[in-house]
Amino acid sequence: MKNLISVVAVGIALASAAFAHEGHDHATGVVKERMITMTSMGQSLLAISKRLRANKELDKIAGDAHVIHELAGKLTKQFPPGSTQYPTAAKPAIWQDWASFERQAKKLEAEAEKLMNVKAGDGIALRAQFRVVAQACDGCHETFRTPKEK
Repeated sequence: MKNLISVVAVGIALASAAFAHEGHDHATGVVKERMITMTSMGQSLLAISKRLRANKELDKIAGDAHVIHELAGKLTKQFPPGSTQYPTAAKPAIWQDWASFERQAKKLEAEAEKLMNVKAGDGIALRAQFRVVAQACDGCHETFRTPKEK
């Protein structure tokens, strides 16, 4: 029951993150590209969360994790210096502490790869690694993204 509650809580957090970049219409260039990337990762995380909550289609989690892994590997290229135009949610801390931002992106990529490799039949391991991936996303957002206005 405790695992289910954790997965549901993470799922709720991810649902809000998945739709945090709804201002794509006003974004251009690399800012729009990275907003699309973040939304895609959020949608993949949300899909994983739903599968874990329903305890169905666990064999499809590896595919969603693969999407996150691939996109995470491209993140740092989507934050060139000076790409701070509206409506970006990127904080200046990204460029002020680039090494930490790079580490966070690499951590997400590595943790998503681990999730890709968890056996579909091992629900406990899937849930545990999913939480690690979600925490990697949240940790980066806490430091490097302006909170979404409610």
